[in-house]
Amino acid sequence: MSVVSYSKNGKEMYVRCTHCGDEIYWNTHKKLIKCRCKATYVDGCEDYVRVGGNQGDYEIIHKQSSKSTA
Repeated sequence: MSVVSYSKNGKEMYVRCTHCGDEIYWNTHKKLIKCRCKATYVDGCEDYVRVGGNQGDYEIIHKQSSKSTA
């Protein structure tokens, strides 16, 4: 298990399971969400992000935010 920091630079953070390919958004609103194969989980909110799994079971990815700034 590790605690991951995230930045508010317009990119959204996801945790991708390297086994089943599921992607879990970092803000789970304090609900523990597991991937399909249960090798990885994420528990997060505005204050923290907790990622669980063995080293190599997950990777942190960043995607461009879909929110438009008009």
